[in-house]
Amino acid sequence: MNARRDVTRTLRPYGLDLRSTLGSRRRGRIDASRLRVTVADVSPDAAELITPYVQEVRLIAELAANDLRGRLLRDRHALVAGIHSGAVAVITQYEVRRSQSPALLDRWGRSVAEWRTAAAHCRNRAETVTGYANLRLAHYWDAVWHRQSARDRTARTRPPAWLPGTVTLDAGWQDPDAWLAATPGADSALVAALRVLDAGHTAGPRRTAA
Repeated sequence: MNARRDVTRTLRPYGLDLRSTLGSRRRGRIDASRLRVTVADVSPDAAELITPYVQEVRLIAELAANDLRGRLLRDRHALVAGIHSGAVAVITQYEVRRSQSPALLDRWGRSVAEWRTAAAHCRNRAETVTGYANLRLAHYWDAVWHRQSARDRTARTRPPAWLPGTVTLDAGWQDPDAWLAATPGADSALVAALRVLDAGHTAGPRRTAA
C-alpha cells in the first residue's frame, strides 16, 4: 500500500495517474479524424505521428523527470556539500600526501553510497513517470487506431511495439555521480576522489616507513 501511495504521489502532480487515461483516449478519438495518414501504414518513427498531444505528453514527462532530479539535489543539499568537502580531504590524503587512509575513504564512501542510493530511488520514480507517460500514449494510440479502423471498416489491433513518441529517460540518469560534478562549486577534486573510491582504495602508493 505504501508503494502504491508513493507512485500516486509521484504521478498525480503531473497528471499522469491512471485517471488521465480517459482523457488520453478521448484525445485519440478526436485526433484520429484529423490525422492525414492511416496509422496502420505508417512507421511509428514517422514525424507526422508526433502530434501535439504526443508532444504534450513527452514534455510533461521531461519536466517531471527534471523536477524529480532537481528536488533530489535540493533535498540532499547537505549531503552533497559534505561529499564535496570530503572529496578535498580524500584527494589531499591520496594525491598530495601520497598516503592511503582506508578509514577516511570509508567514511567518505558511506556518504557517496547514501547519495547513490537516493539517486537510484529518484531514478525509479522517474522511470515510473516515463512508464505512465507511455501508458497514456498507448491509450491515445489505441483510440486512434480503433477509430480509424472503424472508419475504414477494417478490423485491426495496434501492435504492442507500435508506440509513436515513446518516452525515455535521458542518458544522464545512468550516471547520477555526474549530477554531483554539475552542481555549483564542483571541481576536479570530486571527480578524482570518486575515481579513488571506485578503484577500491588502491589509488596512490602506500607510504613506507623510513
